[in-house]
Amino acid sequence: MFGLDKERKPHAARFTGENDALLAKAAAVMGMRLAVPVSKRHFEIVGKLPAGKIHATGDGLVPNVDQALYDQINSLVGGEPGAITASLPKSPAQLAPGHLVIAPASLEDGYWPAIIIKRSTEAVTLRWRDFPGEPEIVRPISALALLNTE
Repeated sequence: MFGLDKERKPHAARFTGENDALLAKAAAVMGMRLAVPVSKRHFEIVGKLPAGKIHATGDGLVPNVDQALYDQINSLVGGEPGAITASLPKSPAQLAPGHLVIAPASLEDGYWPAIIIKRSTEAVTLRWRDFPGEPEIVRPISALALLNTE
């Protein structure tokens, strides 16, 4: 379970042997997300997390974690932008969370650097690189400009 609190501080914990329905309820109440590790890399990162505690009421204790560990979790599952991915996609098909692109703000304001937070088949959710306090935006993939490395 992981997420940001109201002050945007990162929280994350690992749970083993807990009731899945209770975990889902606690995550929803706290505005956090659940992820299930499936690969060796996932288990390496989950092993670094503190153990969480769920109470019978569904309230949970998910401790603060350092930003670097939280960014590792997000790099595996997508979400709030952590560090910008160093690699640049060569085509729109390669776009993924963490990639830096140039996106349209509006007709009047033009295009600005943005970080991909989530991707669907035809659109991406973005956060402005230079204005992280602004709300997330959704743009069609066809409207994005890729950065050229040459």
